[in-house]
Amino acid sequence: MIRETTKASCAVLTLEDVLKAREARASLQQEWLLGFGQSVISTTLVWPGEVKDTPLARQVMAEAKEALNQLLQKHRWEVSRHEIRFQPTGPEAFWSISAPAWMIKHVTAHLEDNHPLGRLWDIDVFCPKSGLIKRSAIHQPMRRCFICDEPAHVCSRMRRHSLNELAQVIEDLTYDYFSRQR
Repeated sequence: MIRETTKASCAVLTLEDVLKAREARASLQQEWLLGFGQSVISTTLVWPGEVKDTPLARQVMAEAKEALNQLLQKHRWEVSRHEIRFQPTGPEAFWSISAPAWMIKHVTAHLEDNHPLGRLWDIDVFCPKSGLIKRSAIHQPMRRCFICDEPAHVCSRMRRHSLNELAQVIEDLTYDYFSRQR
């Protein structure tokens, strides 16, 4: 358990709040890409609903941070800068890495697909020259829905599943994971 989990805002958000946070995150990503001239990892959570900064969300982000740090160490990729932010719109973590973005995207996509909590992590990788590296650029399949295994973006756009269904799946997934960690 991380200490930050007790300070979560648990604020109810508006669409405007989420859009402003997305703009601020994109601005920071560009600032780091230009300032360091290196690949950038930007991690947020897949966290449906109006409340995104919760103790559980912070705990899930702490696991993402730990898994990514271990991955970067394993590959011996130098981290020039790392920052984690706890916003009312949810936790965000950033790394500036001296390694090719496509390589980073390969290993982070594998992490998203294979870590027990990976489905809750949205790990974006940016190249200073070509911007966002998509899964299709490295021949990786699209992410799947939590519930029905259809493409996640289709279910999200169509609001195919209720917030209660999604919340229950997230609760079950995180409970199973953290109860095994004790």
